[in-house]
Amino acid sequence: MTETKPSQSICNVDDLIASLDQAVVAPDDPTRCSQVMATLMAAFCDGNAILEEALLATSEKGYARRLLHHDSKGAYSIVVMVWGADQGTPLHDHSGTWCVECVTQGSIKVTNFKREANRDSEAGILDFSEQQSQMAGVGEAGKLIPPFEYHIIHNPCPETAVTVHVYGGEIMRCNTFEKIEGGGYQKHVRELSYTP
Repeated sequence: MTETKPSQSICNVDDLIASLDQAVVAPDDPTRCSQVMATLMAAFCDGNAILEEALLATSEKGYARRLLHHDSKGAYSIVVMVWGADQGTPLHDHSGTWCVECVTQGSIKVTNFKREANRDSEAGILDFSEQQSQMAGVGEAGKLIPPFEYHIIHNPCPETAVTVHVYGGEIMRCNTFEKIEGGGYQKHVRELSYTP
């Protein structure tokens, strides 16, 4: 995750949505994601508690994923994810959609991967190389712009972590990649849902 300077003070979710409405109209994904990063950091850099408590509950079934806002034009969505101790994702992508992630509570570990040439494309077996792994704390944000979208998020700490994700649309399906014996990763399609 990369840190950028917050652009303005954001006091509540309505302010966040209004700022993101402006940020996402940028002409290209790199500019759009940089503006979204600045907005999220402005909202959460001081540990601001602008999210309702109901969004912050952990789930015993795995990390919680809750929709905060879906833009009526389909330009973006905001999803709150809550990570209990040792909860995380498998290696996954965002189905070709840009994303900006910001830590609002606790700390998470983000490990980025680069997709290499297919080992066996007909069988859905791919190769990846680990690129970078780092811890991110409150107010730190990062962006994923396809084709650089492969990563793992994990909470290695005993405390609950919360992240806010802004996607270029609403993601309800992604690909996960399971490491297999003999090398490579097996691709699986995963349907996504929201946690009650």
